[in-house]
Amino acid sequence: MCAVFRARRRAELRLALASVLVCLGLAEGVARWLDLGRPRPTGYAPVNTGRGTKQQLNTRGYRDRERSLAKPPGTRRIVVLGDSFAWGYGVEMEDAFPQRLERIFNRRRSEPWEVVNLSRPGMNTADQAAQLAGEGVAYEPDAVLLGYVLNDAEETAVAEARRAQDWTAPRPWGVLDRSHLARWVWGRVWATAEARHRVAGFRALYRNDAPGWRNTRAALEAMGRLCRERGIPFVVAVFPLFGSPLDADYPFEALHHQIVRTAGQAGARVIDLREAYRNLRWELLVVDGVDDEHPNEIAHRLAASAIRPVIEEVVPLYSPTPESAP
Repeated sequence: MCAVFRARRRAELRLALASVLVCLGLAEGVARWLDLGRPRPTGYAPVNTGRGTKQQLNTRGYRDRERSLAKPPGTRRIVVLGDSFAWGYGVEMEDAFPQRLERIFNRRRSEPWEVVNLSRPGMNTADQAAQLAGEGVAYEPDAVLLGYVLNDAEETAVAEARRAQDWTAPRPWGVLDRSHLARWVWGRVWATAEARHRVAGFRALYRNDAPGWRNTRAALEAMGRLCRERGIPFVVAVFPLFGSPLDADYPFEALHHQIVRTAGQAGARVIDLREAYRNLRWELLVVDGVDDEHPNEIAHRLAASAIRPVIEEVVPLYSPTPESAP
């Protein structure tokens, strides 16, 4: 009797195992049919820019036209400081917001305008404060515009360690790496864990005792002081992190308020670009939602449109001309 029971039990287990394998096989077939194992780009890029490879550089190593240090007579100038966002990583140079601003002002104003872009990928606010004092003011700007991104409060050594960790992120192993279903499931699990880690990491970055945030506060104060001493309007444009929902679930709203308050106390006129993108789909504002969350040309266009009226306010119009679209 016991032997019969054991035989029946083994048969049931074999049937259950076979059912599981059949279901997994069907799920793998569906995953391959839908091509779920390969992440699809979610950004909108009307031009294939080759991401960061098409880098038009001037002789000073900036992604900009050639500029003389001496300001041409009758010319108005903005000096832009920033990182890869202001550099225009992933978009054509002419689509980045500094070049868009230059075109806007030359259309709207009766005098010539230059927007000198001194941005470089990887720079933080402390780097930019030193750059403004050592080089930026030599361009004789009528206004200084700092493009601020939330990772600008990250210390250089910490940023390098984080990028190295990202490159060595774990992946499915062995035969599972060839399974579209396993890669899709792993991607969902990884994305959930990464989102939580990302939110916690940025919130920790802006604790009052965080070294990077202390350095950032000091750098903003130094930039504001230098601009006040020279009578130069100081404008700070704060970008959101586009890899997060831009609606009411945006997880960094409090950090934006903290940055806006700190930059304002340093004497800056602050533009929170979060408002320019509120409730828009972040997937349509990035170069490639799979692996490049830099703003695409649409996001740069919206940034230029939001920054333009503030620059016109702090650098008064001489002879206004009819409204021009970016």
